[in-house]
Amino acid sequence: MSRGSGIRHYARGAVEDFREGARLLDRTLTGFWRELADIGTRPAQSRMGTVAAVSVMLTTTVALVMQLDAPWWAAISGYMSLMSTGAASVRRGVLRLSGTIAGAVLGFIMARWLPYDQVALCLFLGCATMAGVIAVQVSPHGLAWLFMAITSSLVLLMSLNDPTQAFEIACYRTLDVAVGVSCAMVTAKLLQEWHAEPAPSAPGWRHLLGAQWPSVLHGVRAAISVVTVMIVWVMVDLPDVGEMAVTIAVVMAAPLIADGGTTTRHLVAEKSFHRFMGCLLGGIVALGCLALQVESFFWWLAMLGVVVWVGMHIQMGRHGVPYVGTQFAFVFVVTMVQGLAPPDSIMPGVDRFAGITGGLGILMIVSLLLWPSDQELTTELRT
Repeated sequence: MSRGSGIRHYARGAVEDFREGARLLDRTLTGFWRELADIGTRPAQSRMGTVAAVSVMLTTTVALVMQLDAPWWAAISGYMSLMSTGAASVRRGVLRLSGTIAGAVLGFIMARWLPYDQVALCLFLGCATMAGVIAVQVSPHGLAWLFMAITSSLVLLMSLNDPTQAFEIACYRTLDVAVGVSCAMVTAKLLQEWHAEPAPSAPGWRHLLGAQWPSVLHGVRAAISVVTVMIVWVMVDLPDVGEMAVTIAVVMAAPLIADGGTTTRHLVAEKSFHRFMGCLLGGIVALGCLALQVESFFWWLAMLGVVVWVGMHIQMGRHGVPYVGTQFAFVFVVTMVQGLAPPDSIMPGVDRFAGITGGLGILMIVSLLLWPSDQELTTELRT
């Protein structure tokens, strides 16, 4: 291939990527608006939205009464612990809490050395992320593994400025999740159907170098993304390590799982774009609510419940954008719940929203750059 033809080839590829991006944006926004238009038409979605709204409002209220230092993490736990039935919600909550306890212990132990060695810290973050993301795809207890990775990373990053605070931070992170999981269980018991379900099947760890190799590669991509977020944060010299911890936690909690082994760049792009758009839309709505400067605790809590209800409605919808709904609610809660009272300034929300959006953007770019093209996958499968 000559130099001129090579340039034309890459130019055509770039143009096609832009076209596909435009089509993907159109499909995502179309699905989002269709879900909004369906509000109130499906009782099952409405009921699940009510469960989610009650869980988040209850968790937030309890967290503020207990004066937890990160009520946003408790509120997120109250949302993310919910499943379609009460029994499944309890199982998910137990996995989340057990992984958090293990991660808090691990983070506390590692905080004795890693804050003083940036290279070792990056290696630990990368390895923990890789293990958690792989486990979500191959282990029946993958959620516990993932939250062990997330919590240990949170404890380490939030104690960088003062490692002596690691024990207190570990205890608070565990308490945050315990409050969220407990409130989710209470809500599930009162509002959801209660019947046992078989545990989800998983392929297991035995074939990581064979059939599960795509999961390993995906874990590597997630690890690179998390370490990149930290390096970029340090290079830009942003001072708030707490916000960096929030950003990395959100990135790790959205690991872009590849369904069923080998998948195409198109599917990866679609999933990552859905999460990014959910983050963007949820953040915009949250900033709009913050701009209203609502001082009444009742109305602030009501706004929280209404938007979470909408997020769960989209997540449970039928128009192919569930990740948009999940990330929409996730980022809205993280941006709106900042301290021990309704926020009196929009700027902390802007900072948090910018950090989360940037982190998910890095994850999307890294995943796409390191994901093989459809032609490469075809060649690999033939060989």
